[in-house]
Amino acid sequence: MKYLLIGVVIAGLFAAASAELQAAEVYTWTDEKGNLHITQDPPPKKAKLKETMTYQPQSSTESLEIEGRQKAADEAAAEKQKSDELLKARAEAEQARKEAEIAAAKAEEAARMAKEYIETHNRNQYMRRAYQYQMEKAAADAKAAQERAEAAEQRASEAEKKFEKAEEQTKQAED
Repeated sequence: MKYLLIGVVIAGLFAAASAELQAAEVYTWTDEKGNLHITQDPPPKKAKLKETMTYQPQSSTESLEIEGRQKAADEAAAEKQKSDELLKARAEAEQARKEAEIAAAKAEEAARMAKEYIETHNRNQYMRRAYQYQMEKAAADAKAAQERAEAAEQRASEAEKKFEKAEEQTKQAED
């Protein structure tokens, strides 16, 4: 744990002083009271020296190589994110299409049942009066199912458009 702390402190020192350090030595030492010090100046003679490090600045070639690797990693991450978004849009479009198909099937079934119910119970005036509420409810249920199917179809169309747009952006990014 102590060495981890020392490593973090040294890393912080390098980060804070990187512009000032030009092939400078960094000393890590402990004084008589046990306090840890990290300095560019050599420790006093009574201090217990733990480590001396020499900082070498990166050459411009090394810096360019590191920047190139970082840029490639960033581009790969962006490409992965686009790919993930494309897959998500495709899955959403497929799910919306399935929901639309199920809603349409339910609407057709509700309409068929309403029609059958009305035909069965609409034969004479007495039956019409007695079952009018149920016939109206069956017709309303069929209409509601049809509206849900239309809404699901609309969501499916929007999801497909979103997928197509994401796919087009991916193709443009590749070019």
